[in-house]
Amino acid sequence: MEKVKSRFRLAPTYTLLWLAAAVLASVASCSDGGPSTAACVASETECDGICVNTNTSSNHCGACGTTCASEQTCVAGACVSACEGGQTACGADCADLDTDEAHCGSCSNACEDGETCEDGACQDSCSGGRTACGGECVDTASDPENCGECGAACEEGQSCEGGACQDGGCSDGLADCGGACVDVASDESHCGSCGTACGDEQTCVAGECEDSCGSGLTTCGDACVDVQTDAENCGSCGESCNATQVCQAGMCACTVGPNHDLGTDVPQSVAATTVGLPNAYAPSCVSASSSERIYSFTAATAGVYSFDSTNSGYNVVLALLDATGCAELACNAEPNAVVTADLATGQTVYIVVDGADGQAGAFELTVTRASAPSCPAGTLASAAPQTITGSTVGRPNSVRPTVTTECPDAASSPDAGYAFTAPVSGDYVFDTYGSEFDTVLHVHEATCRGTQLACNDDTVVEQSEVTVTLTVGQTVVIMVDGSDPSDVGAFTLNVKRAVPPPVCDNSGECGDSTSGCVKCAVEGNCADEVEACGDSPACIGFLSCYHTCATDACKADCIEADPASAALVDRYKACIYCSECPNDCSGEGFTCP
Repeated sequence: MEKVKSRFRLAPTYTLLWLAAAVLASVASCSDGGPSTAACVASETECDGICVNTNTSSNHCGACGTTCASEQTCVAGACVSACEGGQTACGADCADLDTDEAHCGSCSNACEDGETCEDGACQDSCSGGRTACGGECVDTASDPENCGECGAACEEGQSCEGGACQDGGCSDGLADCGGACVDVASDESHCGSCGTACGDEQTCVAGECEDSCGSGLTTCGDACVDVQTDAENCGSCGESCNATQVCQAGMCACTVGPNHDLGTDVPQSVAATTVGLPNAYAPSCVSASSSERIYSFTAATAGVYSFDSTNSGYNVVLALLDATGCAELACNAEPNAVVTADLATGQTVYIVVDGADGQAGAFELTVTRASAPSCPAGTLASAAPQTITGSTVGRPNSVRPTVTTECPDAASSPDAGYAFTAPVSGDYVFDTYGSEFDTVLHVHEATCRGTQLACNDDTVVEQSEVTVTLTVGQTVVIMVDGSDPSDVGAFTLNVKRAVPPPVCDNSGECGDSTSGCVKCAVEGNCADEVEACGDSPACIGFLSCYHTCATDACKADCIEADPASAALVDRYKACIYCSECPNDCSGEGFTCP
């Protein structure tokens, strides 16, 4: 089953869920809103010849002539006491819309169980490494009321540092702000000095609140980082390097350094010992490694190279690493270990000569070019996510992609293929984001020349992405190709699992935006349609107009005034009632096109 592109969707915001409820209300029944007049637009009422909103007017609150007292304001058609600065009147309550879980972002917009309200948005978890404690997001590393964990309060006179209560104040470089030991150079709640909080959309950099990160820096969570060098955010936020890598020029590069450079000569042999050397790398094919000697080797021409430790005096473990990204290309812990790899022209690898179970000793390493390049060039681990790097320089044109809509030009370009076996059934996404040339990606069944399952030339950039549905144990070959014969170079191949879209229909319940098939559709395959209206102020205005009408003539006027928004709403209804829930919601009042 082929899926060239997946339609990834996030769960809708609560504004969109309100929007969904508003749209659904129009399907089966009319609004219960009061009558409107020809002189006033929808949601307003004529009082003493003036069009007013009786939900918010202090002089006509709830009804014409109902005036609120001087210390009161009109909220939802009722006079309520005015709230203190920073709070909003929600019915009889005064709420902080930034943090109140019952009124998050707007009145009556309640978060679900387990969610917190942060910066006016309901969230499954707190940002910036903070923890939800009693409905608030706190830093348990420094909060004296929740030090280390929720509810663990420090005693009077103690401060919280590193998640532990301590006597004697804060460590050097940290300030005691009400019992919280914080770095005022970067803490957004105490930026520069205790109690100086940065505003929304600001970060604290060098003790100053900044609207955005400085030149060359990127906002990742609560911090400004250099994605060119930050190992936790390498190239983009959240892309972390592993323990054997550093971030260089936005790419994770290998930190395992060679003891000696073997150059490009083949065949060649080198004899040495691992006795007394450090243990800096742990090969994947052995449970307990030993000291090792590491060599670098660069392929002068593309081909399959062999690295042989047969004539050694102990149980050698050989591992082969790609020098660019530190990915392990091959590993062998058998006695007289031999590893092979299909290398591109100019590709540099690190040869790790290690030992099993603490063994060390004298060894002999032989390097030969075994054959011309092969297809596939290698086998990926049966796991997702994973990322490998490689090059097509000097490689042959092994497979020419079949021409499709997504791949209109089947160029004769050098390519590199990799076998991948699905560890579980599901949708898998393969992409070449981060590659240095214009790539083409095509996936084949079982072998390099097997049936083409998917192909993509360009997405929104000159890189490629395909999504293929695989069963557990199914093997495919992923071909990294070029868009033109001159398109060759270093590439990055990423493998990850796709989140399958939900199947909503035939549950037996149509439901609404909070239950049944409709809820499933709103949060899944119809989220794009919901968002299209939710992102349009005109569409939201249309819904407000439509749902305050008591007559069909009034509703027709709303449609005539904004046919584009009416069409957006119909698209959403059609997605739910015609595409996602035709069985559960049949006869619900919407006529499918």
